[in-house]
Amino acid sequence: MRGQKKKVLLTLTGGGFLWEAQSLANGLGKGLEYHFVTVPDARGKVGVIDLPRGEVHLIEKITAMSSSSFFKKLRNSFVSFVGAYRVIRKVKPQAVICVGTSIAVPLCFWARAFGIKSIFVESITRVSRPSQTGKILSALRLCDRLYVQWPEAEGLYRGAVYRGTVL
Repeated sequence: MRGQKKKVLLTLTGGGFLWEAQSLANGLGKGLEYHFVTVPDARGKVGVIDLPRGEVHLIEKITAMSSSSFFKKLRNSFVSFVGAYRVIRKVKPQAVICVGTSIAVPLCFWARAFGIKSIFVESITRVSRPSQTGKILSALRLCDRLYVQWPEAEGLYRGAVYRGTVL
């Protein structure tokens, strides 16, 4: 591995998560080989932000905000877990970094299963209430590090660490 850049798989989903991930990627610098994973409805947005060069992979998102159907959510979860497995096996990253998104659950699950370091950065909007994704990752200990972006948020999750914001 000497001389090769370390591979990092970073989530790029919609809304504020996208801007936080962009800021994080730019802060990590150009010394890494980037691979990005996104969801179908955010794919078009990825091309409009300033990112280091990297291959973009697509997986289905777990949550469907417009759907309350249990079966649709179950189907999406299954498809998302399969998609995350395929991306992890293809890329073989040294680290998986997820910013606030529900696809962190399957990505961190497979990272844990394959002995890959995984990091979850909770959304900057989470100050006093935990997200469902953060609760799952913390309770099941699916990530090696769980960062929050507010000092007050450290108590929301077991083992959460505050080191500042990514923005």
